[in-house]
Amino acid sequence: MKKLQATGPKVLFILGLAVALFLLLPVLSYDDLTYQGYEVVFGKELMTIDPFDLGEIASARLPFSPLALFAFGLPLVGGIIAIVSRKFVFLSLVLFVVSLFLLSALPREIDIVYTVGTFSSSAEVDWNMGIGLIGALVATGAATIIAFLMTLDTIIAFFKTLDS
Repeated sequence: MKKLQATGPKVLFILGLAVALFLLLPVLSYDDLTYQGYEVVFGKELMTIDPFDLGEIASARLPFSPLALFAFGLPLVGGIIAIVSRKFVFLSLVLFVVSLFLLSALPREIDIVYTVGTFSSSAEVDWNMGIGLIGALVATGAATIIAFLMTLDTIIAFFKTLDS
């Protein structure tokens, strides 16, 4: 377990960085359309009907998603915390677990917002997971296991010091 304590924080940081970089890959898809992670996080105008530049009549867009921002950002924060101090590896574990739940909920929570005139509504979409979301889930799951093992090792070492 000494090797895990030595290399674990670096691996957690690399995995957290990898999750953040998965924003550059397709994360969600619907029919033949795929959306990159940064489009899902920061929003994207999908369609605008503006005849003769007289004003927008209707539009469809992916709105900004704080859920997606946290889902892809928390692993990077957890990796940075693990690098900075091994004492807070439990906090990293919590961040990775929260991110894992947020990433798995992402296809159910992202809606498309439709606007017609002044009326606006959101529509649920049956999203499919893209390679970016699958990769982020795998990397976050691996980081969660490593952070759990590091936390377990820290707890065992603490109780060994109490016995002696």
